[in-house]
Amino acid sequence: MPHNWIIKSLELTGINNKVISFTKKVMIYWRTRLQTENKLAETDNIKIQCGIFQGDSLSPLLFCICLIPLTEQLNRLNTGYEEHTTKTKISHLLYMDDLKLITKSEEKLQKQIQTVKAYSGDTHMEFGIEKCAKIAFKRDKLAHSQYLVIDINREIQELEQGKMYNYLGIEESKGIQHQQMKERLKQEYSKLTGELKK
Repeated sequence: MPHNWIIKSLELTGINNKVISFTKKVMIYWRTRLQTENKLAETDNIKIQCGIFQGDSLSPLLFCICLIPLTEQLNRLNTGYEEHTTKTKISHLLYMDDLKLITKSEEKLQKQIQTVKAYSGDTHMEFGIEKCAKIAFKRDKLAHSQYLVIDINREIQELEQGKMYNYLGIEESKGIQHQQMKERLKQEYSKLTGELKK
């Protein structure tokens, strides 16, 4: 994510000019170091010229602010799935860099994907195709559908039959797999308590 886009996002969001000025000044000093696993060797300071500085409390907020225009673009497409009680259209769920797109048809989903792809390209954010999967339901049942083509040699494949996908650490398919999640949490709790007793 280019630093000039971070500043532009702050301006578009209407952030106070003093905060924008502060962010510009702080970016100049963003540095990091790399070291080997055994900590025997370490690089000199490396200037962060693109992306956010990780490890402080401001950077996650800057990252979220930079994604507000993507949210606006997805909402403007008017391709979301209409919730039947409130009639609100939900086109996506976004938490940091985890994005779930929701729509009623393949054509609309393709529009959403192309919007995300264009935004990712413009902001130099990596589109993690290997982490993506598509799942379709018709009349509340799992349905087969075409792969989603992103560009030449890249496509989003359908989630395999019987497999779950993971969104924010929670396994889902048609909905949250409550029983599987309970079992997994029990196993993790038992493992953790066992380690604490040692």
